[in-house]
Amino acid sequence: MEAKQIAASVDAMIVIGGQSSSNTRKLYEICSSECENTYFIQTLDDLDLQSVSSVRSVGITAGASTPNYIIEEVHTNVRVKF
Repeated sequence: MEAKQIAASVDAMIVIGGQSSSNTRKLYEICSSECENTYFIQTLDDLDLQSVSSVRSVGITAGASTPNYIIEEVHTNVRVKF
């Protein structure tokens, strides 16, 4: 699984999706087993950008039903931070 490989190679991992989504929960479990700094968020508002400010590399993945605009918003803001 690609998310597992990404999580194993980054300092922090962000998983985006609904809290009740079983798909997203499974992604979070997989990623957190590879990267201890894994964050499960629904929107950018749920992410404390200060918590990832000390890391060099961040991976981002999302559940299948996560709207593209939310993924793009998180991606853009994380990129700006680094």
